[in-house]
Amino acid sequence: MKPYYKLLLPALLLPLFSVAQTNYKPGYAVTLKGDTLRGFINIKEWSVNPKKISFKTAADDKNSRELGVNDIAFFAATNLEAYQRYAGLLNDDPTNISNLPTGRNLSTITDTVFLKIIQKGTKITLFEYTDSKKDHFFVTETKDNQPVELVYRIYNNDGKTVNENGYMQQLYMLAQKFDDNQNLKTMIERADYNYTNLVEISRMINHSTAKDDEAVTGKKKGTFFFASAGVNISKISSDKAFADFDSSVKTTGTTGKSSTPTSSFPRIAVGVNVLANPNTGRLVFRVELAYTANKYKGNAVYSGGTESYSLTQNTFSLIPQILYNFYNADALKIYGAVGASLNISKYGGNKSIFNDSGVIREFGGYTLLPRWTSFPFHVGAVINKKFDVSIAYIPNATFTNTDAYYIQVSAVQVGLNYTFN
Repeated sequence: MKPYYKLLLPALLLPLFSVAQTNYKPGYAVTLKGDTLRGFINIKEWSVNPKKISFKTAADDKNSRELGVNDIAFFAATNLEAYQRYAGLLNDDPTNISNLPTGRNLSTITDTVFLKIIQKGTKITLFEYTDSKKDHFFVTETKDNQPVELVYRIYNNDGKTVNENGYMQQLYMLAQKFDDNQNLKTMIERADYNYTNLVEISRMINHSTAKDDEAVTGKKKGTFFFASAGVNISKISSDKAFADFDSSVKTTGTTGKSSTPTSSFPRIAVGVNVLANPNTGRLVFRVELAYTANKYKGNAVYSGGTESYSLTQNTFSLIPQILYNFYNADALKIYGAVGASLNISKYGGNKSIFNDSGVIREFGGYTLLPRWTSFPFHVGAVINKKFDVSIAYIPNATFTNTDAYYIQVSAVQVGLNYTFN
């Protein structure tokens, strides 16, 4: 087979596409003086809340300008997401359970940031702010302009983990003011300090639903199923196991050797893509269930007879992957992906057959693992959000477990995925 490493060159070059790639969406910003700027905002795959944005007055403008917390009080990408400026205190105590402080930590910092609006109704507005330490949640009455952080603390004290759920009391007070019912109180008592639980409570206080939120933010689907068909071109090799059939290895008494380590088989798969942020669509979590096969054949001729060996490996694979769209337009996306393939194989053949002057003898084959792991690399292109053309390289992966020899397989896979709406 040709050197597979050449196929990885596009993956190394793909980050160059992302340098100039942007994701400008129609939107507007409100300055600190109250003026409204209408134009286009570059919405990114923000892992923490942004402190500034890139803004254009027209989609085809070559130049953009930056607007930050010292320039604007609000910005929104139409039917996507919205952020509001906040200047005030932030709780600075860590809440990561692997790095808990000893003793109660009441430290705060003063900062000016953009809070993301995650639920808004006629009574209250719920915000989220993510920094390098943790997720913060804020709430305000819709008619009030100053959000207040919902308080949650966790720390170690005398060998015990202490949870201070101050956010529950804060939400109780809002519930009593706007919707004093037992179901809401029970929901608050059971709520964890996370996006899903707090949004659900906010909706109940506002007497709104997820569909009501979609009317404001737009309905951006984040999960897509697909089916795939393609070809798997593989090579099975070994250090010692196939020496009898390797013409480069001299064997006493052998007059001829041949082998076919390379094979081509269909590959079929189904899977699901989950977008980390449906508004940008850059980072994707993919899980795929696939089937394909690999094959090896070897023959040797001796002065008194022949030897033949064959192996067929039928494999089902569960493949979780992380995919990133380096170029990310609606009509065309170019991506790279890495993952781990958890393989279950059933083997056929795996025995040596000797023909000594017409006398046939069979000997058992090698001990092969039914479960083994490989690590595929993908590059591909998605056309019009429907057709996904990809090529994958799977470096050598061993499916034996002995010090006496190893048997491994590498592959190139070419596939076409069809994404269902």
